[in-house]
Amino acid sequence: MRYLVFLLLLPATAFTQTLQIEWQACFGGSETDYATDIIEIENGFFLTGNTNSIDGDISINHGFEDGWLIKTDNLGNIIWEKTYGGSHGDGLHNIFYAPDGNYYLVGGSNSSDGDISYDPYPNTLDFWIVIIDSLGNMLCDKIVGGNGHDQLWTGTTTTDGGVVAIGWTNSEDGDVSVHYDMYDIWMVKLNSHCEIEWDFTIGNNYLDFGHAIIQTSDGGFLVGGTSKITEGGNLNCQSHGQADGVLIKLDSLRNIEWQQCYGGSDYDGITAVIEVSEGFVFAGYVNSDDGDITGWHGENDIWVVRIDYFGNIIWQNCLGGSRSEFISKLILNDDGNLIIPGYTNSNDGDITGNHTFNDFEFDIWFITLSSDGELLWQQCIGGDRNESLDFGVIKKNDHDFIIAGQTNFGPSYDVQCGPLVEQFADFWVFEIDSLDTTGAVENHYEQDVIDVYPNPAKEYVEFQVPGSIPPTAGQVGCEVRVVNLFGQEVANLPVKSEKTVWDCREVKTGVYFYFVEQEGKRYSGKVVINKQDF
Repeated sequence: MRYLVFLLLLPATAFTQTLQIEWQACFGGSETDYATDIIEIENGFFLTGNTNSIDGDISINHGFEDGWLIKTDNLGNIIWEKTYGGSHGDGLHNIFYAPDGNYYLVGGSNSSDGDISYDPYPNTLDFWIVIIDSLGNMLCDKIVGGNGHDQLWTGTTTTDGGVVAIGWTNSEDGDVSVHYDMYDIWMVKLNSHCEIEWDFTIGNNYLDFGHAIIQTSDGGFLVGGTSKITEGGNLNCQSHGQADGVLIKLDSLRNIEWQQCYGGSDYDGITAVIEVSEGFVFAGYVNSDDGDITGWHGENDIWVVRIDYFGNIIWQNCLGGSRSEFISKLILNDDGNLIIPGYTNSNDGDITGNHTFNDFEFDIWFITLSSDGELLWQQCIGGDRNESLDFGVIKKNDHDFIIAGQTNFGPSYDVQCGPLVEQFADFWVFEIDSLDTTGAVENHYEQDVIDVYPNPAKEYVEFQVPGSIPPTAGQVGCEVRVVNLFGQEVANLPVKSEKTVWDCREVKTGVYFYFVEQEGKRYSGKVVINKQDF
């Protein structure tokens, strides 16, 4: 690991919220490496993704792109890493808990060698499901699909300890029991011994793609995706236009209980679903401004919709700006609010504070919606180039999240580590703490309430505590802490009067962060030390 950074992410929006990044780290090599998922393990995390590198943090590459698994401690330090794949390109989309302390790796493979134990469908892209132990050792693996093109997108675990993978297929043989036409939504269930238990096809006579699945509380499944509705097959909801978001509710025996098309006259789709009290919430992308959709901002918006148990819309909200936004995951907070992690290249509409260098690069975008669909809070997280994420978000509690995405440039703004080679993305992993999603301002850092002079400084820095801060100077715990970019404390100064002086003659040139805590409030800012002549 090249960087492990503790720092503050200061407010970038008009909302009264603050995000504090507790730590962050970048992992990768000299080619493109991107994170797809993360789960919490004992005393650390497992991160999955894909790598094209054979240097930096990557020890082995089997050929072209490999799946990459990293084990870290709780602060993002690499403990070990492993690559999985063969000579023709492979990748990992998700990691899930499996029985007996093991883990499912869910991805795709073009290879027939390396870590692939047996490929009955050579020279084609197939689903690839792997089970590993806690040390990353492969216990079994399974190539699933046919002699066509089988593209895995995501999956879910099941209450009996198995896993269901979902994506799309145009295979007419192999493990695909039913094929309707062109591309179909296809889901397949494996048990914890890598054995296929069943498969199920959803589609019509044109293009159908599966992007989301959950097992529901009644033992069935809710499947989401996008479809160009025509005729034939078992997908026949009423189309709104070019392509619709589709939801299909299956019972525990995979009988279709209901299906619905959602959207407008343009191209729309569903990429995330969760179950909530008395129904479901789905989210995806919309390019329409009619039909079921109101409030579209332009190009590709994130669309969040709450429905009842029968698919009837309760509320909907279009989120975004004049350019493009994307989402792959929904998170339900204990307070009933929804956390929506995605990414954006807009800086208007619902979005403020985008850091990106131009209109074609992205910031990670975090959103909070109330249980009634009201936008409570939003924040852009990133630097001046390109940051994004897929499924890589862990909720530790309502105010603490671990995020695994990617960046192709840094240090810059919130990104205080960077890729091995600029413009070639690396994993970017960080923890956000003290995320207040209720709108109340409490227990957070406030910016620019302490005067710092001079700034930049050379030999001495004077921190002036204003009268607006409670008069607790001199009490135990009232101090100015100064840390460097790596979170290492370089000064701890007791506040004894309104002016506290830091002797920085022995400190190196660089950027430093200061923190003051008094009576439950925390204040912070940045100071630059420059040893050159001003």
